[in-house]
Amino acid sequence: VWEEAIGADEDDAIETTVGQSKQETLFIKMEHFISKKFGPRGQRKYVTMAEVEQHKSDEDFWCIIDGKVFDLGPFLRGEAKHPGGKSILTRQLSLGGQDADERFVRWHHPSGNTVRRVQDYFVADLEGWVPKAPPKKSSCCVIA
Repeated sequence: VWEEAIGADEDDAIETTVGQSKQETLFIKMEHFISKKFGPRGQRKYVTMAEVEQHKSDEDFWCIIDGKVFDLGPFLRGEAKHPGGKSILTRQLSLGGQDADERFVRWHHPSGNTVRRVQDYFVADLEGWVPKAPPKKSSCCVIA
C-alpha cells in the first residue's frame, strides 16, 4: 500500500530546515504558507498590540505566534474543530498571555497540518514586533 503525504510537493518547495530547531522550522514553514496567500512580511496588514488586547474573551481570542496575529475565535465558538480540543485554547487564554510561541511549538509538529492551515486564521502581523534572539547553543562537555 502506497500513500502520498498531503502537501508533500509543497513541503519540498520550502527551503531546507536541516539543522534548525523545531521552533525555527515551524516558523519558517508558517511564514511560507502565510506569504503565499498574503504576501511577504512588510507588505501585509499590521495590527497594534492595543487591537490584539481587545480580543481576549472566551469566544473572541487573538494570539501572537512569531509576530503574527491569529484569530482563535472560530475554535472557541465551535465553528472549527481544533485537534487538541477547545480546552488547550482556553488554557492559553486563562494564562493571560496572547504570546503563544512556547505553547504553539510545544504542541505542534513542523510536518503536521497546522503549518498549512495557519493562513486560514491569520489576521495580520503585529506592529513593532521584533524577533526574539535565538537561544544560544551550548555544549555539555569540554575536553581540554
